[in-house]
Amino acid sequence: MATLASPAPTATATEPILTALHYLFTPSGDRTVAHCLDLDLVTSGKDIDDAEASLNALVLYQVRSCYVAGNFAELKFKAPSRYWQALGNARQLPNAHLEFEVPPVVLPVERARVSLPVLRATRELAAA
Repeated sequence: MATLASPAPTATATEPILTALHYLFTPSGDRTVAHCLDLDLVTSGKDIDDAEASLNALVLYQVRSCYVAGNFAELKFKAPSRYWQALGNARQLPNAHLEFEVPPVVLPVERARVSLPVLRATRELAAA
């Protein structure tokens, strides 16, 4: 699992920062469900690429919103353990990277970019 602490320049050790992201893709009919386990965010798309693009946008929005609001507690909600267990049994996909602006503000004086590893896996939809 990823360790969390703050992306803010004035962050303390108790604030969250993402050091990696774990994405789990699950086929569901003619769609693919994409789940970021570190933030418990879920979306879908017509295929893995589409679902991942949607999830990347959602993750960036969540991190930016938490930073702007100063509410880093929202970055501590991880997916339930059954999804992390499913990740362990899923077929690994090639890793990717998601680039973040640090600090993520609309009009920064100076921009620094950070690229987080995205650990990707896919699984078959479990029977209900």
